[in-house]
Amino acid sequence: MKTQPVREQLLEHTLVLIRRRGFNGFSYRDLAELVGVKTSSIHYYFPSKDDLVLEAVKEYSARIVERLRNIDPELPVLEQARQYLEPLRATCGSDQICLAGMLSTEVLSLPEPVHNVLKDFYHMNEAWLAKLLERGQQQRETLYPVPPEMLAQVLYGALQNGLIAARLFGTQERLEAAAETLLGALCNKRAAALLGKTCA
Repeated sequence: MKTQPVREQLLEHTLVLIRRRGFNGFSYRDLAELVGVKTSSIHYYFPSKDDLVLEAVKEYSARIVERLRNIDPELPVLEQARQYLEPLRATCGSDQICLAGMLSTEVLSLPEPVHNVLKDFYHMNEAWLAKLLERGQQQRETLYPVPPEMLAQVLYGALQNGLIAARLFGTQERLEAAAETLLGALCNKRAAALLGKTCA
């Protein structure tokens, strides 16, 4: 089996460490032990921890962008939403949460370039949800109480909070509340009929 290049190994372990402990919860020494290299080797690829976390956020964001692209926009809105929620539900309650959500709690410790990438990550998810909600709005009998763009921000914030709160409370209850709110906003007789389902 082909061995993963050191730089890629460093990024993979960094993604896990950030999702478990946050930016301030690990050191280059921790990372060196996991990869089996000296800390000087890490500095070769990433001169500072700021450089490392910036590349980690870019990599994480690129993976989420790819995942969203793989959700067929021709699917019914409810099915698209379920596919969007699936990985969040799968990891909720584990020892890892969304990297962007974790780092957002430490924003005062992060360099400005990381702020910008994190903001772009939030905007990307909110824009995707807003488009979904716009489609859902066209199929609803009643209008949303706020524009789809605003509702997308509220729902994405609720999903992130649900992942964080799951650690505190030891339950997926808050994530599920946010997930069901999204599904409820999209659910209507017409959309549900396409899936052979009924709205709760």
